Amino acid sequence: MQSLQPTTLASFHQFIGQQLASESAAQMSPELALAMWRERQDAVAAIREGLADVDAGRTYPAEDVIREMRAELNGA
Repeated sequence: MQSLQPTTLASFHQFIGQQLASESAAQMSPELALAMWRERQDAVAAIREGLADVDAGRTYPAEDVIREMRAELNGA
């Protein structure tokens, strides 16, 4: 599994190399490659934030969330 450390130049270089090796590389512009990198950065940051929330105990069961959403939608 690939490390979740996409903030280094070496990691960016690896990412671009992987993208350029793909079949869709012929259609990839520098702008698209950068947009994909930024999207990946955002996703990794969100995952890290979620894991930090789990580690800090800032979560609650999905059943509670579903119950609350149903109550809101049903006007209860």
